Amino acid sequence: MQITGKITRVLPVRTGMSKKGTAWTVQQFVLTTEDEPKVSILLDVFGQKDIDRYSLTEGQNVTVTCSPYVNESGDKVFGKNNVSAVEHTDNPIDAEP
Repeated sequence: MQITGKITRVLPVRTGMSKKGTAWTVQQFVLTTEDEPKVSILLDVFGQKDIDRYSLTEGQNVTVTCSPYVNESGDKVFGKNNVSAVEHTDNPIDAEP
């Protein structure tokens, strides 16, 4: 799924350790579309390499490719929108490796 809009908020990088002992790093950001009505979506970038490569800052216009998914655990439902690519549309840079 591709979404185009402006980054309206970049949250701090978070780190942790999985149950298997693997370190993880994630940065979330809010993307607001230009459509009417405007829609905001919370997106996740996993891994320090991608966080550094995409170099997200508030105010940037971007097109992101993401994969939304839902995980259910008992009565609880969790959702994620994992980013797999970012194209900077106001100042294009090569966001692919």
